[in-house]
Amino acid sequence: MEIPAKLPFSKRRLPPRVVISYIFDYLIIIACAIGFSILNKVEPFHQHFSLTNISIQYPYAVHERIPMAYALCISAAFPLVLIILYTLFIDGLFSHHKPQDVASGKRKLRGPHRWKDRLWELNCGILGLLLAQGLAFVITQALKTACGKPRPDLIDRCQPRAGSKDLFPGLSNSTICTGDPALLTDGFRSWPSASFAGLVYTSLWLGGKLHIMDNRGEAWKALLVMVPLLAAGLVAVSRIMDARHHPFDVITGSMLGVVCGFVAYRQYFPPLSEPWRKGRAYPIRTWGSDPAGPDAVRFVGSKDDSSVALRNAEDERMDPDIPSSEHARPDASTYLQPSNPYTSNMYNRRPHDHDADGVWSSSEDDVTNGYEMRQQNHGAGHHAPQYDPSNAYVSQTQPLTSNVGIHASDPMAGPGRPLTDMPSRAM
Repeated sequence: MEIPAKLPFSKRRLPPRVVISYIFDYLIIIACAIGFSILNKVEPFHQHFSLTNISIQYPYAVHERIPMAYALCISAAFPLVLIILYTLFIDGLFSHHKPQDVASGKRKLRGPHRWKDRLWELNCGILGLLLAQGLAFVITQALKTACGKPRPDLIDRCQPRAGSKDLFPGLSNSTICTGDPALLTDGFRSWPSASFAGLVYTSLWLGGKLHIMDNRGEAWKALLVMVPLLAAGLVAVSRIMDARHHPFDVITGSMLGVVCGFVAYRQYFPPLSEPWRKGRAYPIRTWGSDPAGPDAVRFVGSKDDSSVALRNAEDERMDPDIPSSEHARPDASTYLQPSNPYTSNMYNRRPHDHDADGVWSSSEDDVTNGYEMRQQNHGAGHHAPQYDPSNAYVSQTQPLTSNVGIHASDPMAGPGRPLTDMPSRAM
């Protein structure tokens, strides 16, 4: 099969290695699904047990409080529907900088994001959700099969033969059981429990879209982000109530789900601690390039000296429209542009920037012209800042000179004098 030269929602040409890199993501998810189905058919290890152990003498619940089909709908189908609806129809509706229609002059209701932006976000959102679920299910099923821990209702599933007793000294094993073989096999798959991964991922994804850590303390955001975690907790508790899992199984399985959800989210989206990125997916990845440092910085000077101050010749030519006190903020605007040839650096673009022909940038390559973090009105001949620091979500409790070695020139400070040597001024 020939590799497509460009994506269906973009006019930009894609190097084959970029397409292959994302094909691997889907292949990994498919491999996880196949691996889970294989492990589910493998006979698990049968641990020895005691007929007098009261922790495995719970009655078998024929009707579960939350059947497995419903649990899958809650942890997988609900997040999938939420990601699709939010990404395609809701994202951008409440933006402060909606683009205007050229003909009518009215602001567009759909917000600043184009369809190709939304499709890219949808691709990354679904990939992360499937990866979280796939990793969690494969790992838990492998551990269940290898460990073979009895469920709390094992004795009821086992139906021991009349007169069966534990060996002395010793324990009983599955040879004394007369119950349904399928139920008995599943009775040795208690640890761990998998119910958290998809909903933890959903909470992280929703928290990024709502930029919950923006230092504004809006409680309704925290409430919405906690809803998926509450659903995950209720599903996990129902497994204990139905005697399908021991509390230890649920606790450790939930911790594993948290790790899988976090890892999957960070493969495609920035951390919640960077709310100015609005939870937008990373630009399309590249191969064969060095990893970027924080905020895609690179050092000026000796390659071996990481203590050389970060400088940006572009930013040293200060824009007079920006108050000089704002230049002291150690934000991403003090860094150099990344050397990644396929990344548009969507958070640092200017309206006049253009990508080279034939190079894919990202889903945000043009949308930042109306981005909320950008200052739109400038006089002729002035460059727009990389983003307006007065609108950026910068903690007011952090010192402005927390990054050693980052200097910004001030017109009133004199040539070559850094702001860190100047007296503090009210902002």
